[in-house]
Amino acid sequence: MLRKTAVLVILLPITQALAEEVDLSELVEVEITTIERFRVIGMDYRGADPGELMTLWEEFTPRIQEITGVEMDDDAYGILMGYDEISGEFSYLACVESDMADPLPEGMMELSISGGEYAEFTFPFELLNEIYCYIYEEWLIVSSYAHGEGYDFEYYPADFIPSEEGVLMQLYVSVE
Repeated sequence: MLRKTAVLVILLPITQALAEEVDLSELVEVEITTIERFRVIGMDYRGADPGELMTLWEEFTPRIQEITGVEMDDDAYGILMGYDEISGEFSYLACVESDMADPLPEGMMELSISGGEYAEFTFPFELLNEIYCYIYEEWLIVSSYAHGEGYDFEYYPADFIPSEEGVLMQLYVSVE
C-alpha cells in the first residue's frame, strides 16, 4: 500500500482546450504529497505503442502470484521509466509493491521508487491520455514546481476496475 503524507490540495484550472466538451477543472484534483521509498517488482515494456500496455498488463496480472508475499488483489503500479520526446519511445513497468527476497521470477525486474515530493493527480480513468498531456505540457510549466528526479507512476488500488465508468485513478509526478 502506498504510504504518503498530504501537504496541500489544489483544484486544477484545466481548460476545455484539452477535452473539447469536458470541463476537466471539475474532474481533476492535485495534491502535493510526500511519499516514502518503496520497491516494486513487475514486467516492463519498451517501445512507442501505448496500446501495447494493455497486453503487458494482461501478461503480468496472472503472474503476480509468482511474487512471494503479494496477492492478486493487492495495489498495482504503472511506472514510467523513461520517455524520448523525439522518437516517442518509452519504458513502462507494470508492477506491484514487494519486499520479496527470493530470486525474481523469470522475465521480471525490480525497481526502487525514491521517496520525496510528488504531485498526485486524481481523475476519471478514461481521461488518462488527456491528463498526461496536461501535466507535462501545461501544469508543470505554470505551476511553482519543476519535474523531479523520481519516477512518475500510475497507482491502481486493489479495488480498481478499469471497465467501470467514472472510476478514479491517481497519477503521481515527481516534483521539486
